[in-house]
Amino acid sequence: MADGGAFSEELEVDHGVAVDIGELRKQADEGSCVAQTVLGIFCLEGFEVPCDYVEAFRLLSAAVGRGVPRAATALGRMYAEGLGTKKDLARAIRLYEQAGEHGEFDAQIALGRIYSQGYGIEPDFQAARRWYSAALSQADTVLSCPELDEAKLFLGR
Repeated sequence: MADGGAFSEELEVDHGVAVDIGELRKQADEGSCVAQTVLGIFCLEGFEVPCDYVEAFRLLSAAVGRGVPRAATALGRMYAEGLGTKKDLARAIRLYEQAGEHGEFDAQIALGRIYSQGYGIEPDFQAARRWYSAALSQADTVLSCPELDEAKLFLGR
């Protein structure tokens, strides 16, 4: 991963602050992997811009190529759910693992779910335990959420 780890804190978006989409697009077009990731997620979610899976896929792919874990999580979701691309669970898992190894909470939860419930694969409880444990290890830095409860329930805590 080239420089993705350094950007994890910078990708937090304060939803109470106005976002200059024009400036974000300009920065993304100039190659800013942070801007590509943020705008890609906005396009994926339809936040501040119309939902556009093609543009989300383009932007997130560029950021993943630069090693941004949060972009890998979002692109993994696109492959897992077939959003703007052909559904490809193997590729989704690779992207989630890439992000999960760099501490991406959402990727770790997604992997815990995939492996524990056997979404498209045979269940692998050892792998599920590994990923849910990794997510749970971030409990002090992640606000209380249903995903933490899910990890705790699976791990019997």
